[in-house]
Amino acid sequence: MSRLNEQERKRIRELFQKTGSIRATAERAGVSRNAVRRELRRLAIPQAVATVARKSKLDPFKDKIGYLVVEKHLSAVRVLEEIRALGFSGGYSILKDYVRIVRPKGRKRPTAPLPHAPGVEAQMDWSPHAIVLAGREQIVHTGSIILCFSRWLFFRHFPDETLEHVIRLHQEAFTELGAVPQTITYDNMTTVGRHTGPGQVWINPVFKTFADTYDFKVIILPPGAKERHGMVERPFHYIENNFLAGREFADLEDLNARADWWRANTANVRIHGTLRERPVDRLQRERPFLKPLPQTKEDACYREVDRQIHRDFCVAVDTNRYSASPHLIGQEAKVRLYQDHLEIWVNGQLDCRHTYVNARYERKVLPEHEKTYKEITGQHQLLKDAFFRLGPQAQSYYEGLRRERGAGAGYHLQRILQLADRYGSDVIAGALAHAMRYGAFSADAVLRVTRGKALRQGRQTAVHAMPEEIRNWLRSCAVESQDPQFYDQLLGEIDHNEEGQQHDPNDP
Repeated sequence: MSRLNEQERKRIRELFQKTGSIRATAERAGVSRNAVRRELRRLAIPQAVATVARKSKLDPFKDKIGYLVVEKHLSAVRVLEEIRALGFSGGYSILKDYVRIVRPKGRKRPTAPLPHAPGVEAQMDWSPHAIVLAGREQIVHTGSIILCFSRWLFFRHFPDETLEHVIRLHQEAFTELGAVPQTITYDNMTTVGRHTGPGQVWINPVFKTFADTYDFKVIILPPGAKERHGMVERPFHYIENNFLAGREFADLEDLNARADWWRANTANVRIHGTLRERPVDRLQRERPFLKPLPQTKEDACYREVDRQIHRDFCVAVDTNRYSASPHLIGQEAKVRLYQDHLEIWVNGQLDCRHTYVNARYERKVLPEHEKTYKEITGQHQLLKDAFFRLGPQAQSYYEGLRRERGAGAGYHLQRILQLADRYGSDVIAGALAHAMRYGAFSADAVLRVTRGKALRQGRQTAVHAMPEEIRNWLRSCAVESQDPQFYDQLLGEIDHNEEGQQHDPNDP
């Protein structure tokens, strides 16, 4: 380290007085910046020239801002609205920074640790997390249950926070635990319950039935009681940073399977930071105080949704389709969604049960529904074949019946076949062509045309006998022996909504 001579020191002092900058002084004097600093320290010369503070656009309004923030407790957004009316031309950012300085800092209330006796309380809550699922970033909802005494942790990931997923979370936690806590606390959530007024709490009746079945008490915490629910909320950060971070998953099943392994091998066997014990060790001491699982569990916990039974005799649930009786096509159904199965109810009667499909965009058809469908479509084809044998115009007339009569086309088709058996296929074939020219598509129209021809002709010509093969077709369809409503239902179920038409109210 070279020492400066008196001439160099003098030049440094002169240059610094002119420039006020260590860098500029060092460059002009040809010395290092550290040399300049040492000389300034030796002489006790301030290293930065005092500057005059710039005026702020907030200066004329600071008294008003302080009043609005401290006395009126307004937010920065509202303060901006007020001072803009007074002529403030600055932006929101500068105001927000100043409001942070002016606003009184809230004092945190001291809270003593809450003691928890073994087996008495568990806490449940939700938290959304962004993860990579099947190569794409998605949001999953993590439902967690923690035993307050042992800190034993259970969690599952779901696509949403619906009631059936709340119930499934509890059932799987109880099954793995082999027991039930005496009480479980919740924040306000519609799927479980919420505070509706001072001292008034509403409990979801479906969840209340579930809680009664497993014999645990539901406690809904009042709004603002954050310190009361910290045991279940804090582990969400632990889950996100120590399990989810940096991992990718094939699907929800893979995610939950790996979460189970992580809980068993990491989360519940680590030394807990507060307790200085492993949760699994404390769980062994807590088990005698937990309630046993119920011997019989009523299957009363479900979510009900309204669905229509479509032309493929299925209802849509999530991305999959589940069959109902083909005789119920077009009707409204109540679908009850349980944890492991669903039920389809129509007019208060149970039609069928299905287990869930473990895939997406699948169609599940029960064997009895497939059998009924084949029976119906087989008879329908026989009826159509018999009707089409009346002539080339029969097919066009049949399409007109379906278009004009909708679900009632079956009734008209059955009556026209009866007319063919009575008057002869040639007469009815001509009547079909005549009625079709006038756009009259009904059995009554065919009958009027037929009777009109018979009167004009005086029935002097012999009626052509119906071909034997048509009679055989009709016998195979049991046209004479069936009630007309049978065919109304038969074709109505197949053709319902084909053209978006409703049954003719004048038809039987």
